[in-house]
Amino acid sequence: MDGSSLYFDINAVGTAVFLGPTEARLMELAWQKGELTVKKALYFLGEDSERSYTTVMTVLARLAEKGLLSRERDGRSFVYRPACDRQTFLRERVKRVSACLQRNFPDHV
Repeated sequence: MDGSSLYFDINAVGTAVFLGPTEARLMELAWQKGELTVKKALYFLGEDSERSYTTVMTVLARLAEKGLLSRERDGRSFVYRPACDRQTFLRERVKRVSACLQRNFPDHV
């Protein structure tokens, strides 16, 4: 996992606290299914999804750049797999938030 930045939204729910809403949904799918392609992700998101092929492709690529997904070329497309399990991801993010708060506000934590 990339340690350079930390997204944190106190108003979000679930993994969207640490990821944008689309990133969180795609990571949840990757953890559930074990692997995704853009087409599979669109299928699992359902017909009511407002996300386009290019949006899903971009978000999956960015998750791979962040080190949250690995990707492997399969013909003309990529297969994305989680780089770590959900529990490890959550544990690491909670540790990072806690350390940040402790470092910046030691008298209040």
